[in-house]
Amino acid sequence: MEHGQVVALACRHQYGRSGAMCSRCATRDWSGDRSLLEWLGELVGVRIGLSVTEDEVARVVREAMRDSPISDYKQANEVFGRRALERLGLRGAIAAGDGVIPRICAGVGDGELAVRAIAFMMERVIRPGEVSKQCAMPGAGSDLVDRFRARLPLDGVHVPQLEYGIWDTDAVECLQEALRLHGRAFADAVAVVVDEMRYRVARNPIVLGERQRWNDVLGLAELFSSESVLASYGRFFDQRFVNYLAANYEAIGAIHWRKFEGLVAEYFDRQGFRVEIGPGRNDNGVDIRVWEDDLFADTSPPTMLIQCKRVRREIDKVVVKALAADVAWEGAQRGLLVATADWSPGAREVVHTRNYAVTEVNRAAVQMWLEDLRVSGNGLWYPV
Repeated sequence: MEHGQVVALACRHQYGRSGAMCSRCATRDWSGDRSLLEWLGELVGVRIGLSVTEDEVARVVREAMRDSPISDYKQANEVFGRRALERLGLRGAIAAGDGVIPRICAGVGDGELAVRAIAFMMERVIRPGEVSKQCAMPGAGSDLVDRFRARLPLDGVHVPQLEYGIWDTDAVECLQEALRLHGRAFADAVAVVVDEMRYRVARNPIVLGERQRWNDVLGLAELFSSESVLASYGRFFDQRFVNYLAANYEAIGAIHWRKFEGLVAEYFDRQGFRVEIGPGRNDNGVDIRVWEDDLFADTSPPTMLIQCKRVRREIDKVVVKALAADVAWEGAQRGLLVATADWSPGAREVVHTRNYAVTEVNRAAVQMWLEDLRVSGNGLWYPV
C-alpha cells in the first residue's frame, strides 16, 4: 500500500463535505486500524529492513497512544511512524522531527553562519539556478538571515527542502562550491547542513522515492527462532538485529541462544580479531575461538576461548571452572564467559582464589557492546 493511500483514507465518523472529524476520533484505538498497521509495517521494512507483524507495530501504537491523543491520519502517520522507527531500532527518528534550524545552529556553533549555509543549500538543491527571496545567496536579503539578525524565533520556520535527500555527487559539488566561493568555515557549515539533510531523510516516516537502503528484508521473528549465524549486513549477526536490540535490550534474554553466539562473534570480528564460531551443538563448552590478527588460526593457540550463556539465572562456579580447564588445555591466553546474567558470588570467588584466567562479561557489558556495534553506523548500515 502506498503512503498516499493511507493519508487519503477517511475517518469512519466523518460527516459532511468539510471532512471534519467527530469528537470520538481523538480517542479512537489506532492500534486496531489495519490500514495504519499495514503502512507502519511497510515503513519499517523500507527504513529499517525488518519484517514485523501487525501485533508488533500495534504494540508500538498502543505505547504512543498513552502519551498523547491522535486526532487524524496525518498526525497518526507522523507520530506513530516516528515512534515505530525509533522503537524498532532506528535511533533518532523522533528527534529528527524537531525543528531543523535550531539543530543546525547548534551543530555549526554560529547562528548566522548556519542560516546562511541553510539558504545556500536550499537554493542549490531545490531551486537550482534560481534565486528567490527565501532562497537567496548567502548574505543580506535572505529571509532566514533577516529573521536571525532581527532575533526572531526560528524554531517554527518550516524548511521543507531540507526534508529531501541529496545525492553524494550533488553534496560534493555543493561543498566544493561553498569552499571556493566563501572559504573553509562556510564550507564546514554547509557540511553540517548536508549531514542533517541525510539524517532527516533516513528517519522521515514519509518515503519520497529514495534509493533502497537494504538489499533484503529480514524477519524480526528470526532473531528469536533461527539458529542461522549468517548475515546480509555483518558476518555473524545482522546489523538490523543490532539496532533492534540496542533499542529493545529487555529482549536480549529471549533471543535464540545461537543468535546470541552470533552477536558475540560479530563483536569480536568487528574489533579486528580472527573469529571461529563453533557448530553450536556438541562443541565441548567452547562456543567461539578468537585470535589476534597477527596470529594464524591453524598453528597458534587461540587468544581467547569464549563461552556464551543466554540465561536468566546466575552463572554458577561449575561453569567457570569448566571454561578455565578448557583455557589451560588449549593454551589460550584467556577465557571469556559472556552471559545475559551476572556471575554468582561463588563463581567470582573461585576465579579470585584460584587465579583463573577467566573474565566475566555480564548483561550490562553486553549492552555496551551493542551500543558500540550500533554507533558505528549511527543506527543505519554503511558498508565499509
